[in-house]
Amino acid sequence: MLSFLFRFFGLFVLAWLFQRIMSFFLGASKNKRTKGNAASPSSHMVKDPVCGMYMDARLAVRLDKKSEEFYFCSEECKQKYLSDPAASQSAGSAASR
Repeated sequence: MLSFLFRFFGLFVLAWLFQRIMSFFLGASKNKRTKGNAASPSSHMVKDPVCGMYMDARLAVRLDKKSEEFYFCSEECKQKYLSDPAASQSAGSAASR
């Protein structure tokens, strides 16, 4: 009787494992994994206007100014931009060359 229970449990585990593997390769699980990434509109690369560094927009420090969005790699770059925006933009364009 105990041998029968172990076989039954083993078959149950194998069937569950087979179902999980098939759903992974056929895309049922894939839709769940990528749903959060596809829904995020700001998951793109942006350029820091001060130092010229590119980074993921989700990780950047944001500044909304005059209905424009600016993205910075750090709080220091943001403060440099706020102190002198014209000089920061020319330094950022020089850094990207």
